[in-house]
Parts: sequence; structure tokens; C-alpha cells
Amino acid sequence: MDSITQAALGGLCGELVLRKQLGWKGALWGVFFGTLPDLDVLMSPWLDAMDGLRNHRGLSHSLFLMLLMSPVFGWILTKIHSSLSYRRATGFVLLTWATHVLIDCFNSYGTQVLEPFSNYRVAFGNMAIADLFFTVPILLGNLFCLFCKRDGKARTWITWSTTSWISFYALASVIFLSMARSQFDARLQAQQVSHSGMLVSPTLSNIFLWRMVARDADNYYITYWSVFDSESRPVHIDKIEKAPEVAKPFLNSKAFDTLEWFSKGWWKVFEDPEQANSIYFVDMRFGESSDSSQSPPIKSPPFLWKLTLEDDGSVTDEQTRLIRTGGSGNPFAALIQFVFGPQKERIMGRALEWHIGLWPWEFS
Repeated sequence: MDSITQAALGGLCGELVLRKQLGWKGALWGVFFGTLPDLDVLMSPWLDAMDGLRNHRGLSHSLFLMLLMSPVFGWILTKIHSSLSYRRATGFVLLTWATHVLIDCFNSYGTQVLEPFSNYRVAFGNMAIADLFFTVPILLGNLFCLFCKRDGKARTWITWSTTSWISFYALASVIFLSMARSQFDARLQAQQVSHSGMLVSPTLSNIFLWRMVARDADNYYITYWSVFDSESRPVHIDKIEKAPEVAKPFLNSKAFDTLEWFSKGWWKVFEDPEQANSIYFVDMRFGESSDSSQSPPIKSPPFLWKLTLEDDGSVTDEQTRLIRTGGSGNPFAALIQFVFGPQKERIMGRALEWHIGLWPWEFS
């Protein structure tokens, strides 16, 4: 999840476990430990792009490091705050760290919880990487608690109400995920598509509009379904040719191997029309955005890397975007626009289609 959500959730853990002992300082420690695993990004200046991709959500998010370091940090907390027992302090650190890792596993990006024994990235796909309906209640709950007495009933009620809401929301996301998978299975069967794998995840900042990507030996299939869609709604499935042969000159390079590992094999490549020795690598797991101001609309994959084969046989890499879909570039503005802008019509099942248009490899 995004760093604001992680910090806010850590603050809520501090309220739950340390409020009576430390007051607002408990929430502050929660913000710190809720952010701590993501401090792996501080290593980025010393890593190249591919190593940085492997490092983020790696060892700092592992069960091994969590279990190893929670008692250590718990002991440090007892030395700073004598009112804390070692058991409570350690339990608090473990809870805060664990919730951080758990909600990172909720989205499609993946988290290496088994490091250093395995670099497999766990991804449940039941929530988006940023969700206002999950984050805002936690932020408001933490804020309201600052104006309540430490031992007051109001503060207890706010804390547990916030915890109940996010627990309910997470549970609802799992239920909707199961419903979405059933819908997509039925759609593929109706169009006689026999797939070898299928990934389902919600679109940005909601758990109502879901995206599916399935694959067979030669193609990907992408479609959307909303909880509010009627059974009579027309079904559109976007069929995309894999064309893996384009990647042959880049196979076994560090950049390609890393991107293939990160995408878990859910990738497509296409040639750069302006540079014969370059290709673009697309991770097909992540939902595309589109610029509807153009006719026809143009789709923009969010995870796009340009790989270039140099004269000496080495491969250079660069994360890029081919299409600017407008807007201020502010991610929170994009979230608000998604939920409350024209996109809400598709979430409510009223818009005809979602992200219909050309892919970059179709107009390049």
C-alpha cells in the first residue's frame, strides 16, 4: 500500500496497544514502526534500477526479519518508556510490522515475505495499492483521537470503530474478489477461451470495479466487471497477442531477467518504432489508464520499461511512459478523480465500456 496508509495504520496500532500507557506517543511510535519496513527505499541511491526493484518489499518485509527484530525493538522501547512491559512493547512492534506486510500482500505488486529463503512475491490482489475508502477512515480516526482524553470512552469507541471498518472493508474485498473470479470464468467460458492462468484485482481506490487478465499460450485477455453490473450488460474482452519473439535479443540480460521475475511471467514486449535496437517491456498485471480526450482513446500501461541493446551487447534499462494522460500528476488528485469523476459511472455499471481504445503497440 502507499506510505500514508502504512503510517496511518501504524498509528492505529499504537492507539490500540499503547494508548493507556503512552497516550499520543503510542500513535507516534506506531507511525514510525508502520513506516519502518518501507525505509528500504533509502538504499536506492546505492542500487541500480533492477537491484532497487528486487530490494523494495524484500527482506525488510519478511517474516524472518520481523520475528527477529520485533523483540529487539520491543526491548529498546522499554528502555525509552519504563511504563511499558517487554511483552506489550514486543507485541506492539510485531503487530505494527505484521499489518504493514499483510496489507502490502493485499495488492498486485507483491511482497517477498519469505526472504531470505525465497524471493517469491506474495500478492493476493484483493485491494488496490491506494484506496481512499480504506485510508481516509484511519486518518480521521487517528485525528479525532488526538482531541479525546487518553482513557475516555470516546477515544476507545473511535479506535475500535475504525478498526472494525477497515476489517470489514478488507473482508468485503475478499468476497468481491471471489465474485469477480466467478464472473470472469463465466465470461471466458462463454467465449470459448481456455486459459492457463488468470489474475483479478480491483481498480484504483475501490473494491467495486475489477480487472481481469487471463492468458493462454499466445494471448492475453483483459476485461472489467463491476459489482453493480447488470446481467444483461454487454461483455467486451480485449485480446492481446503476446509476441514473445520480440524479446529474444534481450533474454538472459540482468534487466530482462529481473523484469520477468518481477512480473511473474505476465509480460508483453513490443518494438520501439523510433529505435531499432530497443523494446518496451509491459507488466500486464497492472491496470491501464487512458486518455479519453483523444479519438480513439489511447491506453497507457503504468509499468513500462524501455530496454536498449547497446553495440557492446549490454542492455540498458529505463522506466518510462509513452503517453501522458493529462492531469496534474498528483497521485491523490488522480485518486479523487477516479472515484468521484466520470469514472464513477463505470463503477456504478452505467458507462458502456472501460478503457476502450488503442494500446501503444497498436498505434506505434
